[in-house]
Amino acid sequence: MHDPRVIVAATGGVAALAAGAIGVAINSPTFAVVAGSAGVVAAIAGVALGARARQSEDRLEQAEDEIRAVRRELASINAVLQEEASRRAAEEELGQSLEERARAEQAFDAATGLYDEKYFAVLAQQQVAAARRSLRPISVIIFEIDTLGDADHETRVQALGVVGDVVRRTLRESDAACRLGDLMVGAILEDTPEAGAVWAAERVRGTLLASPVGDALTLSAGVACYPTHALGAAELVHQASRALDEARARGRDRVELAPEPSS
Repeated sequence: MHDPRVIVAATGGVAALAAGAIGVAINSPTFAVVAGSAGVVAAIAGVALGARARQSEDRLEQAEDEIRAVRRELASINAVLQEEASRRAAEEELGQSLEERARAEQAFDAATGLYDEKYFAVLAQQQVAAARRSLRPISVIIFEIDTLGDADHETRVQALGVVGDVVRRTLRESDAACRLGDLMVGAILEDTPEAGAVWAAERVRGTLLASPVGDALTLSAGVACYPTHALGAAELVHQASRALDEARARGRDRVELAPEPSS
């Protein structure tokens, strides 16, 4: 793009030159004056345009500086907002993590490390419903620590801790176990018929017998299976409890299977 100042000055110079030439040609002082005036006008116009151009350039540069400053400020504000958003997200995540941890801690029994007793009936109902949909068996085992009925609270807690550890190490991860009352533990074994449940109960009993406290601590257990012994969760637990009563009646430290209901 041509500079307006150059165009004006060149135009004025050409006009002055033309006027001078004409004045010489016709020997007229008037044209000489015109030529000089044109040169003066061109010079003034060039200076004025130059001043305006410099002012425009200064304003443009100032505007660009202001734009850059605004951009830097916006970038700084955006960085602060992102940092604040990250901090809030971290706090929310930490809060959720602490809340989930608190709920998880409430779900487990401190003495045994197993699920709390209040979850046993719910888990049994869920497992029976799932077994009914998938047409697969599930089994319930109820264990009871033998000969600790008159023991003090601390001894019971220690015994429950040992039994809870044995149950966790012996049963599958897919099985669920809960503390029941003072000296009992209930287990729900998914996709397990009665033979598999009896074998699992005997493994728990045998593992406890083989432990350092095996001479002083024994277990009795009752086993019931869906759909062989009951079709509902409550009745299934009841049948396992009846089998446990039979095990204790027969001398303890043994596993009994619930009898099949008579037709």
